[in-house]
Amino acid sequence: MVEVTRLRSAARSDVGTSLVETLVALVILSIAAVAILAGLQLSVVTSDVHRKQSSGGANVRGYAEKIEQYLNTTANYVPCAGANAYSPGTVGYTVPAGHNAQQAAAVPLVGNGTAAACPGGDDGVQRLRLTVASSDGRATETLTIVVRRSCEAGTACA
Repeated sequence: MVEVTRLRSAARSDVGTSLVETLVALVILSIAAVAILAGLQLSVVTSDVHRKQSSGGANVRGYAEKIEQYLNTTANYVPCAGANAYSPGTVGYTVPAGHNAQQAAAVPLVGNGTAAACPGGDDGVQRLRLTVASSDGRATETLTIVVRRSCEAGTACA
């Protein structure tokens, strides 16, 4: 009988966990949970930035295509064009919600592709820098294009 009592008392002492063991386990699980949640948040933010970069790239190419269509019409070329001379509203481009678009001042080019001075240095070829950015500033896409004055019938092309 003494042997049975001793076995029961030994079993009782190992049954529970101490408060310290429980707190250590809780701290370890909390640190792991915070790390997992931080990783998920980073994944969501990165996905949002990538989506905005992708849509921004498509939007800036759409803006460039509208400028091309606009310049294919006689008399729409602006010599020594300043910033936003080919603004989205001017060329008929609708800026998508959550984005803004702009065109930097044009750089006139001479025959060998070097920059010319304005006024008077514009021979009908310009380098334009187009930018489409998300409104929250997370993604900005830039495209540099070269445009030329239309040489349709009735225009003065040199």
